[in-house]
Amino acid sequence: MKEKLINNFLKISNIPRESSHEEKIANFFIDIAKENNLDYYKDKYNNVLIKKKGNRKSLPIAIQAHFDMVCKKEKNSTHDFNKNGIDVIIDNNRVTAKDTTLGADQGVGLAIMLTIMEDNTLNTPDIEFLFTTEEETTFNGVVKYPYHLVNSKRLINLDNFHDNNVIVGSDGDKALECLYTGKLIKNNYPSYKITIDKFIGGNSGDNIELSKNNAINTMANTLKEKDIYLKSINGGTTENDIATSCEVIINTNENINDIFKNIDCKIDNIKNDICFSKEDTKNIINEILELKSGFISNNNSSANLGLIKTNNNEIKIYYIIRSIYEQELNNLYRNSISLNNKFIVKELYNDSIWNLSKDSNLLKVYKDIYFKEYKEYPKEDINHGGSECAAINKRISNLDMISIGANIEHFHTTKEVTYIDSWIKIYNLLIKLLETIN
Repeated sequence: MKEKLINNFLKISNIPRESSHEEKIANFFIDIAKENNLDYYKDKYNNVLIKKKGNRKSLPIAIQAHFDMVCKKEKNSTHDFNKNGIDVIIDNNRVTAKDTTLGADQGVGLAIMLTIMEDNTLNTPDIEFLFTTEEETTFNGVVKYPYHLVNSKRLINLDNFHDNNVIVGSDGDKALECLYTGKLIKNNYPSYKITIDKFIGGNSGDNIELSKNNAINTMANTLKEKDIYLKSINGGTTENDIATSCEVIINTNENINDIFKNIDCKIDNIKNDICFSKEDTKNIINEILELKSGFISNNNSSANLGLIKTNNNEIKIYYIIRSIYEQELNNLYRNSISLNNKFIVKELYNDSIWNLSKDSNLLKVYKDIYFKEYKEYPKEDINHGGSECAAINKRISNLDMISIGANIEHFHTTKEVTYIDSWIKIYNLLIKLLETIN
C-alpha cells in the first residue's frame, strides 16, 4: 500500500493542474474510472464525480478533494506549470519538490482517493468521489458543483494539513478589492527602486500570525511619515497568501539609506520624474496600515493584505477578512469600507461559515477509531480560512461532514514538504472509517 500511495502521488504530480487549468487531471481521473468500470460525470468546469459500488450494505459516503494546486517557483527556475509535471524529491520519509511548490495540497488527498478507487478488496459502502476545481483561487468549482447527482449525506474532506486533528468547522470570509485612483505629477527629487523579499510565506489561513509583518506591511511601516513621493508599489501574489516580497519606486530628498537603515533591502538609483502627489502617497500608505493584518480580535477573527498592484495612476489592494461569527465578519467588512483614505472597496467573493452539527456521527466514529489506534483523541479544530466544506454544507442539506488529512508544511511555497508516514496514517484511518461506519 505504501508503494501504491507513492506511485499514485507521482502520477498525479506529473500532471499540470494549475487553478483554472484542471482539464488534464480531470481527464486522468475519468480514464481511471473507465478502466475500472466506474460511473463518472464531468461538468464544463472540470469538476468530476466518480461513483464506486461498495461491498456491503450501508448508506453511501463521499470523499472530497480539489484538483488544483498553487503554482510558485524560485526566481531561477525555468519550470513551466502549463507543460511540466512537478520534479518530486523523495528523501526517505520526506517529500519535497525541486524549485517549485510540491502540490501536496491537494496531491496527497488525490493519491489517497485514487488508491481507494483502484482497490476492490475493501469492505466499504458505496463511495462517491468528488473532485473540485479552482479551490486555490475562486472556489468556482465547489460553488458550481452538480450536487443533485450526489446521493451521500456523509462527506469526508481531505483538505486538512495536520494528521492529529479533525476539522469540524471553518471561518467564513470576504475577499475585497480596494481601488485608489490618484493623479501623477512631475517630481524632480532623486528616484529609487527598493525591493524587500525573503519573508516567510504560506497560506494565511494556516499561517495568519505571519501576516501582521508581511512584506507589504513592512514596506508601508518603513515609509510612513517620511518625506517621500510614491510612484508605484507592488507586492504579494494573492489575497489569500502571505506576501513574501514588495517593491516600491519612490522619489525623495531624504537620505535613502537612513530610511531603510533597519531593513534588509536592495536599493537601486533609477530615473523617474512622475509620482503620486504627497496627499495620494499618504492615503495609499495609510490604507495599507489601517487595513490591519493578522489576528485582529480576541475571538481569532483575522485579516490578510496579500497583494498590492500599481497600474499607472491606479493602486489595487487585495484583502481578505475571516471570522467564525457572522456579526464579527460584517463588522470587519464595515470597518474596511469606512476608512477615510479615498479607496473604493468592492467585495470580490465570500465563503460561508461552516458550523459542525453537534450530533455528528461521522465525528464520533472517527474519534473512536483514532483513540483505538493512538490511545488519545484527535484535536477538534476550526479551520482558520475559507473551506470548501462550508460551500458544500450550504448546498447539501443535513450533511454530516469532517475534514482530515496528512501533514503538510509550508504549503503554497517552494519550501512545501509532506511526509509519507503521515499519508499512511491518514489512509489507514480513512479505510477503518469506511469499513466501520454504518
